[in-house]
Amino acid sequence: MVTAASHAERIWIPRLPGLRRVRTGMGERAGEVLARLLAVDDKPSIVVGTGFCGGLSPDLKAGMIIIGEAIDFQGEEMSVDSSLIERARSALARASLPFRVGKIVTKKSVIKSPLEKDELAGGGSIAVDMESGPLARAARDMKIEFLPVRVVLDSRDRRLPFVGDRLDALRFIINPISTLRLLRTLIVSGRVIGRAVAAIATELTARGEECVA
Repeated sequence: MVTAASHAERIWIPRLPGLRRVRTGMGERAGEVLARLLAVDDKPSIVVGTGFCGGLSPDLKAGMIIIGEAIDFQGEEMSVDSSLIERARSALARASLPFRVGKIVTKKSVIKSPLEKDELAGGGSIAVDMESGPLARAARDMKIEFLPVRVVLDSRDRRLPFVGDRLDALRFIINPISTLRLLRTLIVSGRVIGRAVAAIATELTARGEECVA
């Protein structure tokens, strides 16, 4: 199973045999949606959580794939199975896709400014998102493996120009050039999501795993 928070992220997940694509919504709602699905549907052996994230390490640029080896959420650090990480690493390396392995911090609100990112980077995380923590907890409660695979949308020194609310249209009118640049970045990073999911799903299914998306 492969999850994504929004339609703008889910649209890039490829349709592959044995892979289910799920849109969960943002933040803690993602964990609630996943928990409900896992309670009533056939359980997958692995849940891959994908979507965009913010880069916290100075060398991370838009389009870089992040494989989460640990997730920092509400004071708890959840580790990711090392064998899953290695399979993801192998798959992305064979596909010649750029990636980094490191800790992801999950926050309840959108992290927009470079200052906020600087403060979070002090905790040792290389990327920030809003869903990996809730998803990891829901999968753990159902005794299902979870692998976070995110793609950087905004680097540490860039301010995120949208927050996913109703004022985004107004922001586009006020600053259309910045918004068009963001849309180009969304497309580039979105394509990377698709290539990353395809590579990892191929690796997992080749070894007899069932993916949920």
